[in-house]
Amino acid sequence: MVKIPENVEELIKKQGTTKILVTSSKSGKPHAIVAGSIGLAGPGEIIMGEILSKVSGANLKENPNAAFLFVNGLESYEVDVSFKARLDKGPALDAMNEALKAMKLSAAAVWSFEAKAVYDQGASPKAGTKLA
Repeated sequence: MVKIPENVEELIKKQGTTKILVTSSKSGKPHAIVAGSIGLAGPGEIIMGEILSKVSGANLKENPNAAFLFVNGLESYEVDVSFKARLDKGPALDAMNEALKAMKLSAAAVWSFEAKAVYDQGASPKAGTKLA
């Protein structure tokens, strides 16, 4: 696991940041979704609420390697991850559903991912630079 740099954590938390999960099937077919239920659970752990994520969930069962892309304006970061766990009960799910309640949404589970690498993908000469 790598620690997600503080500036990347700040972008993930920032209002208006677009958050994208990219998975792929065992055969390599990519699948990308925009998801608002993505957050941080520790210095190298990203969590996401499972809401209407059938293809992503099936892909993660076949292939635990995935990536998140976080974009706000010209600033963008990719975090390569490995799927750790699907939590379908407990405090993480309760907290996620409390946060989703205002949007009248509910998660069936919380997915936990371990960060493996972080890259700058912003619109600058630093694009592609490995940060962690």
